[in-house]
Amino acid sequence: MRSPAAFITSPVFIYGALVFWAFVCLFPIYWTITTSFKSAVDVTQGHLIPFVDFTPDWKGWRSLGLSPDSIFQTSTVRDEFFKRFMNSVITSVGASALAIIIGSLAAYGLVRYRYKFAWFRNEDISFFFPSQLILPPVVLALPFLVLYREVALLDTRIGLVLLYTLMVLPIVIWIMRDQFNSIPVELEEAALVDGLSIWGAFFR
Repeated sequence: MRSPAAFITSPVFIYGALVFWAFVCLFPIYWTITTSFKSAVDVTQGHLIPFVDFTPDWKGWRSLGLSPDSIFQTSTVRDEFFKRFMNSVITSVGASALAIIIGSLAAYGLVRYRYKFAWFRNEDISFFFPSQLILPPVVLALPFLVLYREVALLDTRIGLVLLYTLMVLPIVIWIMRDQFNSIPVELEEAALVDGLSIWGAFFR
């Protein structure tokens, strides 16, 4: 009889877990796409499979001017939709890129250098970042509203990018810290011996 450890490390279990995780990740995308072709009744009844549980229609797309029979017609609703969609793309991509850049630098510094600030050490600083996730975002709503009004960042893309970056930065630092911990320091020492600078070793 196979031991539990042998079963967990078997290809059947590993591939099964990967298939299950792929389903978990892809199902929300499938749900979003199919919901756009449902009527209000189909949405409330939780129908899942097109042409089996429900008959797809373009009513939702037509309301945005994006159905095949309205895509080439003038539509103020479609223009407003694309404007808001692009705002979402710009702010999300901008915040993600900024968080990765800042988070990578902070995590690299915490892993490769030792700090001492009062009673704070590297481990304390590292724990400080994810501890900020405990704070409910609603607590920061009013202070940021007042701050953004004073510095003229209300209703601006850069304001949203900075705010989103602040919200995701703790988890980025925590994840990148583990990634840098898994990289042997000997690789960086070899890069420095070969003539690269600290920045060169970091980026390569």
